[in-house]
Amino acid sequence: MINDNHKLTWPCCPATSRGEQRRDAFLQAARAIFLEKGYAGTSIDEVVQRTGGSKASVYKYFGSKEGLFAAMFAERCQAFLAQLEIPNDVSDDLEQTLTHFAQRVLSASVDAERIAMIRALASEAARFPDLAHMAYNTGPKYGLGLLADFLERHHHAGVIDCPHPHIAAIQFMEMIKGHVQWRALLGLSPFPEHIDRDDYVKDAVRTFLRGYQA
Repeated sequence: MINDNHKLTWPCCPATSRGEQRRDAFLQAARAIFLEKGYAGTSIDEVVQRTGGSKASVYKYFGSKEGLFAAMFAERCQAFLAQLEIPNDVSDDLEQTLTHFAQRVLSASVDAERIAMIRALASEAARFPDLAHMAYNTGPKYGLGLLADFLERHHHAGVIDCPHPHIAAIQFMEMIKGHVQWRALLGLSPFPEHIDRDDYVKDAVRTFLRGYQA
């Protein structure tokens, strides 16, 4: 269940190999159904039918359908962030490092599953504000924090002049994914025919670095 402080909680179970496998099976089934039918169209009964488990087990692991959705979304956010591979060290070639990072951001941001998940979450955010807070905190906010830390290290190293790294992180991410992800959400090709993807990324990175040059 999700409490009034926007913190996700659900009942804990013994960390057994069989229990972990059953929990993962519920998450995978829920992921497929949520992306296919949306939150409202998903039922615990269908999740159970696909896994061969029991409703009691679902409630034991997740507490509710909302808890199941939240756990599934959090797990996918972790996979998304791992795919980005946000750098940890000070780069010898910041432009090249940010260009490679931007390419990963772009690919992950318009991935079909990612787009479907954003649509599913957006359709339920007004009814479940705590779920929206959880999704933002475990996904965009956490990723932006990692990128801000990366930019701050380069600021302290004198590579860039970036006194407000959290603002800069938002600016960078939106320059890369904002427009193309919006097109993907509308069911359009991420890039119009007259825009080359590589030129788009290179120009965005260079514009960003010009704005924060030391």
